[in-house]
Parts: sequence; C-alpha cells; structure tokens
Amino acid sequence: MYVTEGKITVVSGKSASGELTPAQRAFADGLLTSGAVKFGAFRLKLHGPPPDAPLSPMYVDLRVLRSFPDALDAAVATLRELIEARGLRFDRYADVPMAATPMVAVLSHLTRVPMITPREAKTHGAGGNINGAFTPGETALVIDDVVTHADSKLEAIRVLEANGLVVRDVVVLVDREQGGPEAIAAAGYTLHAAVTISQLLDYWRETGGITQEAYDRVKAYFAATRG
Repeated sequence: MYVTEGKITVVSGKSASGELTPAQRAFADGLLTSGAVKFGAFRLKLHGPPPDAPLSPMYVDLRVLRSFPDALDAAVATLRELIEARGLRFDRYADVPMAATPMVAVLSHLTRVPMITPREAKTHGAGGNINGAFTPGETALVIDDVVTHADSKLEAIRVLEANGLVVRDVVVLVDREQGGPEAIAAAGYTLHAAVTISQLLDYWRETGGITQEAYDRVKAYFAATRG
C-alpha cells in the first residue's frame, strides 16, 4: 500500500500561516491565464432539477488545462501537495473522467502510483467498467477537479466499490462551497479540497486578477447558493 508522507502543514487548503502555498498560488494564477475560469452567466449541472436556479456568474472548467502544460503542472503540484499533507493511504489513484484524467495521469507518472478510471460499462471488447489493472480489496483514492454537489464522485465510488475496491477519501482541487463536502461526508467518505472558491476569489482580488465588481458579484452568488 502506498503511503504519502506529510511534508507540509495544510489547514483548510492553506499553509500554517494562513496564506496560500506557492503551489496553490501558481494553480490559482494558472486558472486565470489558461482561461479555465470564466465570468459571465452559466448554466451548470445543478440547474437541471431546479430550472429557476440562478445562473452561476463564474464557471471553472479545468478540462482546458490539458492544453496549457504550465497550468497543468501547477494543478498536479497542488494535488500532490494536498495528498502528502493529509497523509492519505491508498493503493491506486482513481480519476473521475474526464477533467481530472490528464492531471491524474501526470501525477501517477511522477509518483509511480498506478491509476485506474471508473466509467460506464462497455458492451463490446472485454467489457468491464474500470480502465486499468487492480486487485479487489485495494484502496482507491478518488480524484476530481471541482466539487459542487458531489454526484459524479459518488457515481465513481459506486463503480469502484462494486468491483471490490475500497474508498475512504476523495480529493479535489476546487470546492465550490455548494454542499459537496457535506454530501461526501453523508455518504461516509472524507473530502479533501486544495482550495475553496472563497480562497481563490480573495487571492485574485488581492493580486488584481479580478475587479472588485466581479468579486462582489460572484461572492454574493455563492453566499446565496451555499450548501
């Protein structure tokens, strides 16, 4: 079993001093420079059941990071820092496709920890609903990019557990603070987020990445929709 050794102290996604770590700052900067964060009015997955839900003034799309190697490196470094800081114990990474897949592939290569990918079952070839090799009874660390309501994480966990794997922890880069950690905890797992939306917004405002008007508008939305 792979055991990550804690090398830093992180409390709620921040360093012991209360500031974002260098890796987290590089990740936050990379989100803006790569265009992975967009401001406007966006319909998200959560707008399916409640059609009258207010549109989100900000959209975080980490799928674009695969086209920006420096920003992708920063995301991977942030994931690695978080996993080591929390001292998580696991045998394999399990990415939630597709946004997290490139990041977890790079992380797997750097740390030499194998990865697997839960997915929908195929009706052709060898079938199955997990890409990669594993042994039932092993522990999988579920990794995704962003958590909102945690539905996709719980779907991935169900696939992994149905195949005999053990899941205790879920790691994400960004917590949108809309009920994800609570949903994960209610299902019996622990969510570890590198940064929250509030931390990113505060950092971008302080460094001039966003205007005060954009900051106020997005903060008001998340305050009204907080889980």
